[in-house]
Amino acid sequence: MQNRPDLFVAGKQPTSASQPFDRREIHAVLRESAVKGEMSSEGLGWSTAFASLQREQPFRGRFESNANALLVTAAGGGPVDVTYRIDGRVISKHLQERGIFFLPPHRDCEVALDTPLNTIHVYLRSELFYQPWRDSRNSNFGLSPLLGDPEPVTSSLLAVLEEMLREGDPSCSLLADSVSHAIANRLTLLNGPETEASFSRGAQRQLSTRNFRSIREFVESNIADCIRLEDLAAICGVSSEHLIRMFKSSLGTSPHRYVVGLRINLAKRLLTDPRNSLADIARQCGFAHQQHFTNTFRRMTGATPGAYRRSMN
Repeated sequence: MQNRPDLFVAGKQPTSASQPFDRREIHAVLRESAVKGEMSSEGLGWSTAFASLQREQPFRGRFESNANALLVTAAGGGPVDVTYRIDGRVISKHLQERGIFFLPPHRDCEVALDTPLNTIHVYLRSELFYQPWRDSRNSNFGLSPLLGDPEPVTSSLLAVLEEMLREGDPSCSLLADSVSHAIANRLTLLNGPETEASFSRGAQRQLSTRNFRSIREFVESNIADCIRLEDLAAICGVSSEHLIRMFKSSLGTSPHRYVVGLRINLAKRLLTDPRNSLADIARQCGFAHQQHFTNTFRRMTGATPGAYRRSMN
């Protein structure tokens, strides 16, 4: 999607969420000698989250106030003992594997790790936590920290981001943004489920025919490019998290699966012409490379592109 104006959610101020999230926006503690980075999402085009995998040696460090929220969980090697100093309190935890450390935006915390640990750090843009009922003057959005508590739903979503990070596929940025919104929604729900539920009941839950048509036209016009969740939400004039709910309510699927479905449908049409190579079809349909196209096609249809092409003859 080149040479077009930025799109923003109606009723909100433009943010940096449409730009790739890179390591310049994260805590300096990750650059300390005690933290050995293995891989990160930098360069993958993720706009709402930044993820990194690292091996942490025992250390004491301070997570200074940051504009973004931070999630940390053990990716292996637990349980370990961790001591936190936050809001003037010292809290010691026996951190189990997949226990969640969550630091809301604009909060600081001192951490003392006593045992080597493999971790995944996920930063989430503060805009993900915007909710109409919250006081916009409250810079941390009324969110409370989590200090090593088990939270199975969030852990499962973090595991999805970890797997995407290991795959390193830049064409999956829409899925990464969908997962980061789901994580933010979960954390918001944990901080005030009754308020969110009451708001959701009164909000628009269905995609209008006009919005659905506009989204489809946009996707089909830009299907060879990276399509972001924010782009689709801006078409409807809603937040990204609300668009996800609208898709689920109206179509029974997520925006990511809807876009992938349109890519596969286009691929099927292109496969009927033997002059189109698989590499060319992958590029025209917005897949990062031929192998990603093949894997996705097989997952969605049960057959490889080559087998599907042969069945059409």
